[in-house]
Amino acid sequence: MKEKYTFGILGAGMIAEHHILNLQKTGRATVKWIAATKPEKVRQVGAKYGVGHTTVDYSEILDDPEVDAVVVCTPPFLHKTMFVESLRAGKHVLVEKPLAMSLKEADTMIRVSRQFPRQKVMDCSARHSRLQPKFRRIKEIIDSGALGDIYYIHHNCVWRQSRGGIEYHPTAKWFLDKSVAGGGPMFDWGVYDLSFHLGILGDEVRLEKVDAVLLKSGLDAVDPGTEVYDVEEHFAAHLQLSGNIRFYWERAAHANMETPNETRVYGARGGIRLGYCSWDEPVIEFFDVDNGGKGKARKEIIDVDMDGHDDAYALIEHFINV
Repeated sequence: MKEKYTFGILGAGMIAEHHILNLQKTGRATVKWIAATKPEKVRQVGAKYGVGHTTVDYSEILDDPEVDAVVVCTPPFLHKTMFVESLRAGKHVLVEKPLAMSLKEADTMIRVSRQFPRQKVMDCSARHSRLQPKFRRIKEIIDSGALGDIYYIHHNCVWRQSRGGIEYHPTAKWFLDKSVAGGGPMFDWGVYDLSFHLGILGDEVRLEKVDAVLLKSGLDAVDPGTEVYDVEEHFAAHLQLSGNIRFYWERAAHANMETPNETRVYGARGGIRLGYCSWDEPVIEFFDVDNGGKGKARKEIIDVDMDGHDDAYALIEHFINV
């Protein structure tokens, strides 16, 4: 393992700045390059973080033999091309979520990555899902058999006027354009949901059937400041997974309702309920019955120590460790 790695950043937006900051914070990375299409913007970000090389042509980064790894921080429609070209240039690759615009693109990226087994590749869907204490604690509970056979997972999170590209990231209107972003909350937040829920199941389940899907747009009358706003605002799906597991999955960036980020896992012997994100309550509710299932129902509150955890830093630290 090298003591220090040299990185190039493809993109100069808000998320790129987060990556630069956390790479520098590790003490194990040098950010040598930043690439973006707007010359003034990329120079500003370079000056802000002391990055000496900036460019509007990311191929300059890929041609630099000193660069060990790149972080792809561009809108999703560029991910596949940059990912493939970075691998072929001999770089390790961390790519922002969502990984791709379609299953076809994702399949291509996976297939190409297998041609370069010595290079490490990762996407950012682990950021709020797998690299945190609540995930590890729930995985321990499930792996212990305390829940018995899991037969149903229910996850929902419905927000109002929490649209990427308007409230959260006002300068990134591309979030609202399906041809650039791929989709709305299903793409933007759904990757975290799936990473978490498939992860606690050990990534051993497969999708067998989609029973129903809801995709709804046109709910928000507030002017988004752009002519294009064609991503879904509210979606829900009922999925049948292998092992006789049903999964109800719902998320909305804007709908005429509010529900907290909540996951409920139902097992034959017990169940758990929580908000899986790091900013949700640091507790897991555990439900079971005493006397091996023959007695009274009971509930336990499991406190999870989240002190010192930082999702963005944990992601970068994990990638460097890998």
